[in-house]
Amino acid sequence: MRSSRPGRIAKPRVQAIRVHQEVPRRIRLSPCFSFRIGDRIGEDLVVIGHLSAGKISELYQVWSDSAICALTCKIVRAGFSAESLEMRGFRQESHLLRRMKHPRVVRLFGEGVHEQRPYLIQEYLQGPSLFELIDGAPGRRLPLVEAVKSMIHVCAAVDHLHSLGFVHRDIKPANMILHGGAPVLIDFEVAYKLRTGHKPRRAMGTDPYMSPEQCLKQELSFASDVYGLGAVLYEMVTGRWPFEDELVNRTERRFPQVGVRRPPSPGEFADIPGNLSKTIMRCLSRDPAERFASARELAQQLEQHLAGSDRMWPESLDVMSSRRKAV
Repeated sequence: MRSSRPGRIAKPRVQAIRVHQEVPRRIRLSPCFSFRIGDRIGEDLVVIGHLSAGKISELYQVWSDSAICALTCKIVRAGFSAESLEMRGFRQESHLLRRMKHPRVVRLFGEGVHEQRPYLIQEYLQGPSLFELIDGAPGRRLPLVEAVKSMIHVCAAVDHLHSLGFVHRDIKPANMILHGGAPVLIDFEVAYKLRTGHKPRRAMGTDPYMSPEQCLKQELSFASDVYGLGAVLYEMVTGRWPFEDELVNRTERRFPQVGVRRPPSPGEFADIPGNLSKTIMRCLSRDPAERFASARELAQQLEQHLAGSDRMWPESLDVMSSRRKAV
């Protein structure tokens, strides 16, 4: 759904937009929708709410006459050719969601075409998004246990995607919607199929969460998503992006993460255990080989930062023993 230009707005908040000329997050932009409340999409869907709108697609809360419930309709904006990169990404998201069956991944219920505009019918997630949760927290910081548990849930969703041989490429708080108290991963339009020796043609993603190899259009790996997961966890516990000063003030290059300097330690901005800080900084290593190799490995490490009733699985259970082979 995203391109290297300004893209989708999740609610009217700037951090949710994929932009490569990052805008200060306090600025608010007004989304533009092509359907009004009460309009029909296809024969079954009636628009009952506006969720988000971007350059490529729009999200609506809709009422399904047949299902007798509220759902989400994601529809492509008018004007894209069938073979455009944007349309190929939309078809890929449909293909992936049909294959993905995981409680922390948004569910697909159907698809269709309305006035030559393809659309997906997904479950309606009331939210808020993780971005909204962070933005409304004191100092934009979540409690440590809540942050770690949320990231483990997201790691599980990303691991499921990795098992299909894809990387997400746009791990960020706006693409994580809370449902039943835990985040659900959405937006798979820029997911990328890993192939040995192949490099992406575009630097896709959202600046603060993109791995250095994404920024440089180098060969990707599962560790590329691990960088994004680490950047989100960094923000959850500090209220800041890893390279916030450079990104907001544009004091240096567009992508400060490709330089030799590491981001400040999370401990400089928040009172967090040293071991957790080391875990986050390992995710943000410039060299992919120095990061956790997979989202599953990161989840196992994060679980060790929980104790007693906060633990998410028995201490004796080795989640790595049931690791699935990517296809």
